[in-house]
Amino acid sequence: MAKINVINFMTNVERDSWVHRLDPRTKIMLLVFFTTVPLLFTDWRFSLFFILLTLPLWLTANIDYRPMAGPFAGAGFFLLIVFFFNAVRGPGELTDPNPGNAFTWYRQLGPVVVTSHTFAQGFYMAMRLVTSFTIGLLVISTTDPTYLAKGMKRLKMPTAIVFMVLAGLRFIPIVMEQLFNILDAQTIRGVSNSRIERTKLLILPLFITSLRRVRALGLATEAKGFGASRWNDFYERLRLGWLDKAILVALLVLLLASLVVRFGLGIGGSAVFDMA
Repeated sequence: MAKINVINFMTNVERDSWVHRLDPRTKIMLLVFFTTVPLLFTDWRFSLFFILLTLPLWLTANIDYRPMAGPFAGAGFFLLIVFFFNAVRGPGELTDPNPGNAFTWYRQLGPVVVTSHTFAQGFYMAMRLVTSFTIGLLVISTTDPTYLAKGMKRLKMPTAIVFMVLAGLRFIPIVMEQLFNILDAQTIRGVSNSRIERTKLLILPLFITSLRRVRALGLATEAKGFGASRWNDFYERLRLGWLDKAILVALLVLLLASLVVRFGLGIGGSAVFDMA
């Protein structure tokens, strides 16, 4: 993971596209929709449909994907872990003790078992999280954190939650920058190139500097009287444009259609193992 990929992750906020110009409330609604509605379906084809539905947003958002390599790699690694822990089973966990009766294929690797069904389930569980991860990265990379916080506040979210989101988005790049500064310091001091050795010498300094940053942040919020006011006044008014309204209407139509398809027609609720 290159240093520039993490530190410059937020540089896409400064770019210009129709996605960047959307009202933050519209982006929050996009995030809520794509992280909840796909979970209504247990058929992998519907998960694929929602993934494809987000592609036009990515392709037209005028995003520089080079700084996104680090976040994408992290999300991919997490999804790989989700797949692994759902695909791998112990022999005693299988519902049918006779592999020939239940699975298209069956592989036992020492104390663990992988079957057509567990592989399909692992793939599906990882796949259904793709939409949530990608739409979250899209919203974060195209919206200034302060602007996003204003949108959350306009949606009547509690100030404490808004502050936690804002602080997290601001704090993560700072911590990652500190991490790379420590790695640079280790290189200057001639620390071994062994990853294990460098990691051992990295954890404690990073932990201490992060605690100092958190303490400074806490003192700053207390000094500024956090919580003493309702934080409802902004110098900039947020207004929904015609494009925002069109997207919100489209999301509402998609939500109603999804509910009808899933619960009215009973489609999209087939067993995960149907794909095996």
